Amino acid sequence: MRPDGRSSMRESILAAAVHLFAQYGYHAAPLRDIARIAGIQAASIYHHYPNKQALLIEIMETYMLRLNVSLEHVLKEFDDPLQRLHEAIANHIRMHTTYKEEFFIIDTEMRALEEEHKAHIISLRDKYEALLQELLQDGMERGVFRQSDVKIASYAIIAMCTEVATWFRPNGRLSVQQVITSYRQFIVEGLLLTPGVTHMPDETAHLL
Repeated sequence: MRPDGRSSMRESILAAAVHLFAQYGYHAAPLRDIARIAGIQAASIYHHYPNKQALLIEIMETYMLRLNVSLEHVLKEFDDPLQRLHEAIANHIRMHTTYKEEFFIIDTEMRALEEEHKAHIISLRDKYEALLQELLQDGMERGVFRQSDVKIASYAIIAMCTEVATWFRPNGRLSVQQVITSYRQFIVEGLLLTPGVTHMPDETAHLL
């Protein structure tokens, strides 16, 4: 039973850290408050994490890896450039609305990383950008997407889809799927070599 209990406690500590880092910022969230929310003594955290920086690294690494693995899956699972792009848009929006606090931390607390750890997390972010650029470049080479600057196009897509998490509300007027459908249309119509061929089924791959 010990391994299960330890794992459960790590998850509680991590969940508390996510909540406080997202609400107050990394530097304004002391370990004693993380311990209090997790229901343990402050000193007990050190049985699970050596310091607060380790919590930040685990949050960022865990969710950047999830994002990368899910996009890699899209590239392996689908061959058609348009369907790949549709799935990539859906995946990015679903991930960022499902794990809103975790990705907010990734986007806002990069400067809080110590230099020895920053390069690794940045490399994960760069990997995601490279995968999306690979998708776009393939679509251009196959005559599906118009020729454009691949890096700028990838940055624009990432920025648009990430921003959804700042205004989307689960109990709001639109469902996640409705938002995905709208964003697909906005993005794809700007990239297609032959405008008007944007429709894909609303069902998306379940990649979470």
